[in-house]
Amino acid sequence: MAVDPNSLEGQNLRKSFPLVTMPAQQFNLLCAEISVSEIPKGNFIFTRHDSTESFIYLIDGSISLEAGTLQVEIINADSDSAKFALAHQFPRKISARAINNVRYISLNLNAFEQKEVQYEEKESVYMIDNEGSEKEAKSKGDWMSTLLKSPIFQRLPAMNLQQVIMSLQEIKLNKGEVLFRQGDIGDYYYLVREGRCTLSRKATERAKEIILTELGENETFGEDALLSGEPRSMTITAATDMVLSRIDKERFIKLIKTPALKYITYPKLLEEQAKDTAPLILDIRPVNKYNETHIEGSRNLPFFSLRMQLKDLKKETKKIIIICADGTLSEAAAFTLIKNKIDAVILKGGMQNVPKNTSHTGEATFTIDDNDQKSHIFFERDETASEDISSTIDQRTNNPGSLNQETELDLQKENTHLKAENTRLSNELDSAKKQYRMLYKQTEKLKDILDKLKSSK
Repeated sequence: MAVDPNSLEGQNLRKSFPLVTMPAQQFNLLCAEISVSEIPKGNFIFTRHDSTESFIYLIDGSISLEAGTLQVEIINADSDSAKFALAHQFPRKISARAINNVRYISLNLNAFEQKEVQYEEKESVYMIDNEGSEKEAKSKGDWMSTLLKSPIFQRLPAMNLQQVIMSLQEIKLNKGEVLFRQGDIGDYYYLVREGRCTLSRKATERAKEIILTELGENETFGEDALLSGEPRSMTITAATDMVLSRIDKERFIKLIKTPALKYITYPKLLEEQAKDTAPLILDIRPVNKYNETHIEGSRNLPFFSLRMQLKDLKKETKKIIIICADGTLSEAAAFTLIKNKIDAVILKGGMQNVPKNTSHTGEATFTIDDNDQKSHIFFERDETASEDISSTIDQRTNNPGSLNQETELDLQKENTHLKAENTRLSNELDSAKKQYRMLYKQTEKLKDILDKLKSSK
C-alpha cells in the first residue's frame, strides 16, 4: 500500500535525509510507489554482511544496532539518528534487531534518480509556482544523494554522517574567482554542488601555470593538504559561477578521516604477504627514497603520479597497502583510492616502523631526452646482495659433496628470491614506461600549443 505524504509515516519520512530536500511533487511520486514494512519484536531488519543495497528508514518503533553480541546503538523512530538511513554501509557492518514492533521503509539506491526522471516527464502536468526554489531543492537532493552513496561516506557511522551534514557551510564563487592558491595552508574540505572549477599548478615559482583537470557537480576535493599537513598543491579557480559546501579541518579529521581510514601494523603486513592472496604493497615515496630502502615485493608509485594510475589500480583484485615515510602522506593516498572504490589500508607509522635489517635497497632512475624523444630507463639490484648469492652458489657447486638436501632447499629459496626480485624490477620498468608515455604525450601537446602561439604572432 502506498504511503500518504500527509500521514504520520509520510511526515516522518519527509524529515529524513536526503528526502527533506526533495521537491514536493517528486516526493509525492516517490510515496505513491513505496510501502511501509513491519516486523515483530526480536526479528532482524537486516543482518551483518547483508549486501542488499537499499536505504532503510525507521518510521515507528526502536531498533538495536548490533555487532555479534555487542550492542552498538539503540535508535528510536523520533530521534535525530532516525533521520538517516540505518547502517548505510554495504555490505552491512552491523545487524538491526527490532526492540519492539517496528515499521520501516526500504528505498532502492537509485530511487532518487528514478524519481527525478519521472518528475521531469510529468513536469508539464503540474503547475510550478516557484520554479527557482524547486530547482534549488532538486539540486540539494542530488548532491546529498551522491554524498550518501560515496564510498568514503558509506564508511561513516550514522551519527558522524549526521554531524557532517549539519556542519556543512555553503559558499558561492563567481566565475574566475580563486578559491585557494598553490602554497596556501589547507583549512577546508569541499564538495561541488553547482558549477565547475579548474585545478592548476606551477612546476616552479617562475613557470607558467598549467591547468591539470576540471571538477564538476558532486565531486569533492581538498583532502590532501588536510591529511598530509602539506600546503595546497594546486590552485582552484571557478570556471563558472559555483556553489560549494565545505567542512573545516577539525571536523573533517574527527568525523570523516578517523572512521574512514584503516591501518595495518608491520607484523600484520608480513602475515598478509605470506598468504596466497598477498596484497599489493604500494610505496608512494619519491623514487630516490624508495631506492635507498623499501619492503621486498613492494611497488614504487610516487604520490604525485598516483591519480594518473587510478585506471590501472582499479583493475587490481588484491587489497592495496599504502606505504610512505611516516604514514601521514599514506592517509591522503588511501583517501584518494577509497573515493575511487579501491580497497586500501595504511601501514601504520610508515617506513620508520619497519626494522632496518628487514628492508631492501636498490636503485632506479628514469630520464627523458627531449631532443631525440627517447627514454633511458634502467634498474639495478643491490649488487652486494647479488654477489653474496652468486658466491654461495659457486662455492656449493664446486663442492658436490656439500649439496645435501638442506643445501638444495637453500638454493631453491635463493632462486625464489631472485625470481621475486626480477618480478619487482619488471613491474617498476612497466610503471616507468607508462609514466614516460604520459609525459611524452603531454610534451607533444605543449609543443603543439607553442607552435600555434608562434604561428599566430
